[in-house]
Amino acid sequence: SGESVGTYAINQGTLSAGSNYTISFTSANLTITAKPLAVTAAAKTKVYDSNDPALTYSSIGLKSGDSITGDLARATGENVGTYVINQGSISAGSNYTISFTSADLTITAKTLTVTADAKTKVYDSADPALTYTYSGLKTGDSITGALTRDSGESVGTYAINQGSITAGSNYTISFTSANL
Repeated sequence: SGESVGTYAINQGTLSAGSNYTISFTSANLTITAKPLAVTAAAKTKVYDSNDPALTYSSIGLKSGDSITGDLARATGENVGTYVINQGSISAGSNYTISFTSADLTITAKTLTVTADAKTKVYDSADPALTYTYSGLKTGDSITGALTRDSGESVGTYAINQGSITAGSNYTISFTSANL
């Protein structure tokens, strides 16, 4: 008896030819091999600087009453990009051979809000420092570059622009202009 993967002897059991015969029985084996189990990771997306979503999968071929244990894993990295989701510790035991299809976790850019501060100057004086406020920057990351303004020195209003302000490829900047 047994239903798990392994080799089982085939016995004579109740085989008989009646009282006129003596059976000389030669045994053989029944071999139960692992059942194929297809496990497919689901593609996932997250925004830079957020927690990973739950890594999930679908499966085909699992016998009713059996279960899959363990967790998927993914390639390391936290910057914007694509990271493969792999089998990790997923298992259904020795009765199954898993055929795993990976997927990707895509990390997208985080929105960084940058708002230029309005500035004023008197005609024929030097431009004041162009400053800004921001929100959405991960601790440890930094903003580089400088704001610019539309050209002109006559009395009037000139738009303050994003210029070369950047926080790198992990961010998409949402810029709100102001005026000088």
